[in-house]
Amino acid sequence: MKSKPIFITEKEWFENTALKNPVTTLDHTLKQFFPDFYRVSYDTKLLATKAEVKTPFSNEYRERFGTTNLLALDAAIADSDARYILLNGFNQNQFSHIAPLIKDTAEILYFFKCPRISDLSILSQFPKLKCAHIYWNNSLESLWDMTGNPHLKVLSFQMISKLRHIEALKDSTVEYICFDSSDNSGNKKKALFDASVFTQMSHLKHLSLVYSERP
Repeated sequence: MKSKPIFITEKEWFENTALKNPVTTLDHTLKQFFPDFYRVSYDTKLLATKAEVKTPFSNEYRERFGTTNLLALDAAIADSDARYILLNGFNQNQFSHIAPLIKDTAEILYFFKCPRISDLSILSQFPKLKCAHIYWNNSLESLWDMTGNPHLKVLSFQMISKLRHIEALKDSTVEYICFDSSDNSGNKKKALFDASVFTQMSHLKHLSLVYSERP
């Protein structure tokens, strides 16, 4: 029988892991261009994990912090400012559940190890969004309509291999882009998108693309 996912929302748990505040993005170039988005104290950090997965400090995390109740995410958001938000291990259904709850307040979103999120179209309804990080995603193929994100400045995507539709950038206010296909071993995938899109961006100031030139 398939086990239910476990959700962890308690700040105390995160403060005893590598994701304790402040959380530093792996995009170190960002420190030079947008330092406010490089090292951030996230007010909302949420973990979705499989019940059988062992984690650091797993000896008591299930008893003290873990719950199989999806509504625990709602309560955690209600108890926080939900401006700077880190989502760890979320799948598409879990993100679709939480997105309407944070869309009016979220300014920074960090999708940390969320490889199964394939649709970010709801981000077009995030009017205050300024920065989006993705670390490890092998499902996302398309960006979203960014005309609803008038304050969006930074897109930093690392270990992302399927992205192919980026035309939405033409009408965006994005100034900083890092798209990096490298995996943990340093292997790189070939870029699937049309890079000429970047030449049509009126606000772009920094561009970093890390992809293989080989097929």
